[in-house]
This record gives sequence, structure tokens and C-alpha cells, in this order.
Amino acid sequence: MHTINPNATIKLVAVDMDGTFLDGEGQIPEAAWAVIDELQAKGISFVPASGRQFATLREQFAALGEIAIIAENGTVVMHGEQEIYSNIIDAQSVTSVIAATRAQSALDVGLVLCGRRTAYVERDDEVFLAAIAPYYRAVQVVEDLDQVEDEIIKMAVNVATGQVQAMAAALDVPLQVVVSGSHWVDAMNHGVHKGLALKALQDKLGVTQDETAVFGDYPNDLEMIKGATYSFAMANAHPVVAAAANFTAPANTEHGVLQVLRAYLEGRDEL
Repeated sequence: MHTINPNATIKLVAVDMDGTFLDGEGQIPEAAWAVIDELQAKGISFVPASGRQFATLREQFAALGEIAIIAENGTVVMHGEQEIYSNIIDAQSVTSVIAATRAQSALDVGLVLCGRRTAYVERDDEVFLAAIAPYYRAVQVVEDLDQVEDEIIKMAVNVATGQVQAMAAALDVPLQVVVSGSHWVDAMNHGVHKGLALKALQDKLGVTQDETAVFGDYPNDLEMIKGATYSFAMANAHPVVAAAANFTAPANTEHGVLQVLRAYLEGRDEL
């Protein structure tokens, strides 16, 4: 496993959530708050960078006040309530994803339209709502997704175990389709990803790649991994992410992000 060079000047730490920063139970480790407090005390920005909704991330990190957040797989970047960047999908593409998802009757699927105001769903069964609850706190159930009047920045398809690749292949739409988790397939505009969002935030804050540390584990983190000199793939990361990252951190189940950050804060060159 690797550490950040104790002599490096780090100004921004961006962390994916599921499989990276969150523990094996999908929770923020209790020890994380003290580490984040120390980062902030040293003027280092701590930035959640997730496929999760902005409202969800804002709630999870409410104790930190107005921090920068990369949400919805990089389709929106916020600093407090100020929008730094967003990327809107055209209405025709939204319609095509709705139709393609509805056509997959053989799969156990549910579509989430991620709007600027809130998330929208048609399915209202308890199983589906429970599946999306950790990621989407602000949700509106509607009768027809085609009738939603909001700017859509991402569409997320929740699928049953083992159906992710089939769903991704079925989304033959004029958008970028990425597998963002073991139960999630996301569709967004081409060229939009966490890396683009990270660059927008780096430019806003005046932070370079050499001053950035990034942690991730899944293919939707790939471009973000490439945007930092101190790029860490978790020990349990997808092979493509492990190959792209410059360094390796212990698994999320071992609080690997915290181990690396604590070593840096303490000036240690080993875990």
C-alpha cells in the first residue's frame, strides 16, 4: 500500500463514496470526522465526489457547512448553494432513455430522472424505493416520467444483481452510458464525468493536479483518477481503476482513505 509524500502540498482531497470512503456497511466511518476537521484546519478542501444526488451528499456532510460537492457522477458541482458547473441533457435524449428502460420488461429495473430540483421516479414499490433511498433523499413519485418538467442532468437505472451489463447494453441511446455500481447504470451527456467536474473545481479553487489527492474504486471514477497526481485506487477497486491510479490504498472495509490521509497529516511515509 502507498502513502502521500509527506512533503507534498495537498490542497484538495476528492473521495468517491460507495466502495471507497464509506465502510463495509455503507456508512461514513465515525473516525472520518476528526480527519476531515484536521484537513480543513490545514486549509485542505475535502470534497465528496459521487454518483449520489447533491441533496443526499449535502445532508450526509451537513456538519461540515458549505463545502464543495461533486454530485451525480460529475454532472453538477456545487460549493455550498453556489453552482460551479452543471450539464443538462436534451429532452429528446431523456425520452429515449425512458423508452429504452421501459422496453426492458425482462429485467428488474427502475429509472431515476435526476433533475436540477429533485429526482423523479415512476416506481413506488417498497423494494425499489428502499434501493434508491441511500442515494436519493429528495425524490418525487410521478405517474409519467415523460411529463416531468425539469432540467435533467443524469438518468440512473437501478437493476437487480447480475443485470448491470445487460441493462448497459440495452441502453442504445445517444448518450454516455456507464456502469456506476453493482446495481446501477447511468446515462449522461458524452464527455461528462467526475474528471471534468474535478477540473472545474480545481480551476475554481486554483488547485493543480500536483496539489490534489483522489480516491476511487469503480469505472465511473476513472477520469477523476486521471485528474490528480496522488490518485489512489482502493485495494478492492475494479481492475481498470487499479491500472489507471498511481497508488493503492487499503480497502474501504479497512478505512483505507482514512489510513492514507492520517499518515499524510502526521507526516508519515508509511501506513
